[in-house]
Amino acid sequence: MKELTNEGIAKVCPRCGAHFVCYHENPAICQCAGINLNENARAFLRTHYTDCLCRACLLEVAREMQ
Repeated sequence: MKELTNEGIAKVCPRCGAHFVCYHENPAICQCAGINLNENARAFLRTHYTDCLCRACLLEVAREMQ
C-alpha cells in the first residue's frame, strides 16, 4: 500500500515485507542514500523488483553482489 505522508511515501519492501518511508523526491534524506550499488546489483534489482527496497535489503543486496 502506498500512502503519501508529510515525509515521503509509505511503502512495503517487496523483498522482506518491512514497512518504510521512501523519500525518492528528496535524495539527500532518502533511506537508500549512501548505499553504493555496483552495476551487477543495479541490474539484479531492475530484473527482480519494480519498486523500492528497504535500506536493510539494499545493503544486503550490495554485500551479496560485491
